[in-house]
Amino acid sequence: MKIDVAIIGAGHNALVAATYLARAGLHVEIFERRATLGGATLNEELWPGYTFSTGAHLLHAIPAQLVRELGLQTQGLVTVPRDEVVFLRRDGTYHTNLDFDLPNHLTARARLSAAERDGLERYEACKQSLIGLVRPWLLQPPPSPAELERAAAGTPAAEALRLATTMRLWELHDHFLPTARLRERVVSEGSAFACNPGALVLAYSAIDAADPATGEKGPWGFVRGGMGNLAAVLAAIAREAGVTIHTDSPVASIVVQNGRATGLRLESGDIIGARNVLSTADPKRTFLKLLGEADVEPALRTRIAGLNSHVSCCKFLAAIDELPQWRGWDGDPDLPHRGSVQLELNRDAITRCYAELDAGRPPARPMMSFNLPSMRDDSLAPAGRHTASVYVYSHPARLTGGTWDDCREAVAERLIDQITEYAPNFRRSVLHYELRTPLDLERKLALTDGCIWHLQHTPELLLGNRPLPELAHYRAPIAGLYLGGSGQHPGGEVSGIPGHNAAHEILKDLHTN
Repeated sequence: MKIDVAIIGAGHNALVAATYLARAGLHVEIFERRATLGGATLNEELWPGYTFSTGAHLLHAIPAQLVRELGLQTQGLVTVPRDEVVFLRRDGTYHTNLDFDLPNHLTARARLSAAERDGLERYEACKQSLIGLVRPWLLQPPPSPAELERAAAGTPAAEALRLATTMRLWELHDHFLPTARLRERVVSEGSAFACNPGALVLAYSAIDAADPATGEKGPWGFVRGGMGNLAAVLAAIAREAGVTIHTDSPVASIVVQNGRATGLRLESGDIIGARNVLSTADPKRTFLKLLGEADVEPALRTRIAGLNSHVSCCKFLAAIDELPQWRGWDGDPDLPHRGSVQLELNRDAITRCYAELDAGRPPARPMMSFNLPSMRDDSLAPAGRHTASVYVYSHPARLTGGTWDDCREAVAERLIDQITEYAPNFRRSVLHYELRTPLDLERKLALTDGCIWHLQHTPELLLGNRPLPELAHYRAPIAGLYLGGSGQHPGGEVSGIPGHNAAHEILKDLHTN
């Protein structure tokens, strides 16, 4: 029997798409290059007794609608909440959105002036207007700039959209926030994607927003047992719907005949015939590696090659035998351990980081997001020990004058030193560590340039421009070829939305035809 839809990759978007397609009565088969499922949604036991989510580490973007429709919680998915974020400064002071007045909390509401409180409220109102404007398009093809303007016309969102499309992000912060301490409190926004991107980057926050019709929000926190458990649940749901999943089946190319995708050629040499193909690989891998040169217009190949995937990250993973003693923290002793601690987040540090990235060097003092998943899930580490999971932003995909293999250990040691400046006991607490570089992420997870979002989330790559205007509606300019990875609207994170939306566009086309 010929396959109705052959899907490339078994990441979370592929599994979501496959389930919707199979439930609609289609014959769906997935082809995954690795022995494990989930793509970047995976677990690894790096040292005996220590389990890490070595790709994505947090579930926060999957909409409540998808949780309900897929039946994730009835199939055994359990999440545990992550607490508040603390932005720790080198002098021991900090910012947090929690409203308590302690000496080192620089932006506690009680310590803000009337002008600061007013500016912060107006800024949040502007941001929420923009998010509210974009949120209705989350589970459908994205709007063009003109459609977005029409939707905003005559509403408070019109001014928010005007500001977001005419200002850089730091300019928007300056517009509303009258003091440096308030501007530093929000400086993390967009910082993982670019140095001072266009303010429209805030629209990406719609991925975390509640459903405007029901007020529901999806889970926010760590998946109990690790993110690989989410992949296992999604795979079980897909198989229950009738999906066939082939592991250890790397795809060599997409077969195109007479301008139409007709199947896949596996690296084994086998040809898989299919009426339609859905690629959940990143756009560069799909168009520049899986499709032949003759199948893609030269101008499109050039534009795809120029898309921004070169801003990558590292992931530092460690087994530790004592909790970090964060210098200057004077709040609830356990709160930073249950939440996330952000380091090196100020305008000067971000500017230096991206200057070094542009020069092809690992930043000397990169931005970090430090998490302790085992504080919320004791199944991840032996008693009295912990797992530290640190995203390190932002790093060049390729280095000038060397490779990541050449400097991995030196960079890791420098990161340990940097964290130890903030938590003096950190170095002595480290039992084991491993640094995953952009090159490692590319090798292990088939992510071009090690870009965990497939493409960056800068304004020119959001909404109806993701990845390009002519590809934004989940269709390639080749009949029967669809796109459902994180390079599509709304973007990266573990949301399942690109897979959901691509599946519904396939069903729409099949119903029409």
